[in-house]
Amino acid sequence: MNARYNMEGKILMMPINGTGLAHGNFTDIDVIAIIQGERYQSRRTDETHYRVTDFYVDLDVGQANIHLNNLFNGDDTLSNAMNLFLNDNWKIVAAEIKPALENTISEIFKTFSNKFYSKFSLDTLLPL
Repeated sequence: MNARYNMEGKILMMPINGTGLAHGNFTDIDVIAIIQGERYQSRRTDETHYRVTDFYVDLDVGQANIHLNNLFNGDDTLSNAMNLFLNDNWKIVAAEIKPALENTISEIFKTFSNKFYSKFSLDTLLPL
């Protein structure tokens, strides 16, 4: 995974801040997703559509390795120490951020799904 990050806060009571590129490798990922939805009648087209009302995600990572560039305004000593800490303690860190991560993933997928489903009627998506 390659991503941009922007963080300011604490992880396990340790201050962490920075903005930059994040590089991660995550393996053996298990995901349970439960989607609840409902049919509804579009006021615009009078066709039956589907919408997601709840999207639950339970995420478990088997192994993780991450490197955050430009931590602590580029202070290499602090950055290296924090990246080492994150990788040595990734399970504890992952457990701390898991609820927020699962919630974010749920909201992203729910929003995406509903944008998709709103464009197509159920007759189009699931023709008989």
